[in-house]
Parts: sequence; C-alpha cells; structure tokens
Amino acid sequence: MSQPSVKERILKMEDKKIISEYCTVFNLRDLNRGTTTFILIKTEHCQALVDFCEEAEEVTDLFRISGEFNYLIKVQTASVEELAEFQDSLVHIGPSKSHICLKNILENRVLL
Repeated sequence: MSQPSVKERILKMEDKKIISEYCTVFNLRDLNRGTTTFILIKTEHCQALVDFCEEAEEVTDLFRISGEFNYLIKVQTASVEELAEFQDSLVHIGPSKSHICLKNILENRVLL
C-alpha cells in the first residue's frame, strides 16, 4: 500500500472517530512503577473514591463495575510495600480485595 493511501485511510478513520486519540505507552518497569495491582472495592462513598483516585498518582484506571464490589482500581506501584501503603490509605473508603499481577499477557489490545 502506498504512503498516500495509508494516510488517506487514517484520516478517514479519524474523521469517523474510529481513531479517537493517539497515546504514548511507557515502560512502567523503567519508571519504577512495575508492580500492577487490581483492587476491588466496595463503597457507599462513591464521589470520595473518585476524588481519591483522581489525586492518587498510583491509580491508572478506575472502573464502575457490577457485583459484590462496585469499583475496580488499576494501580501501578514500585513495590508491594508501596502497594500496602496505598491500600492503607483506602481503608476509610471501604473494604477491598487486591490481586497483584504476576505477568502481563495481553494489554491494550485493539479489537477490530
């Protein structure tokens, strides 16, 4: 495929909002944020949790979910000790369960 054809296809996908943004993917291990943890939290203090997560540099993603727990937080820390400190700061918002990622197998996968 020629370069002009590729550019034209990309522009069309941008116009149709199929491509909504471009981003940079960082090597988190090199940034001393290599420990990925998913934290399930049950809370009635929803806005307090959202505010807390917006301020916490460890939080990369926050999801409202269904089930026993009502939020899922994705956290990147330098170590398990730093994770423990983060969890201690969550105690006032509600009970939580943590799942430490041992290995990333599929991440940021695009489904077309």
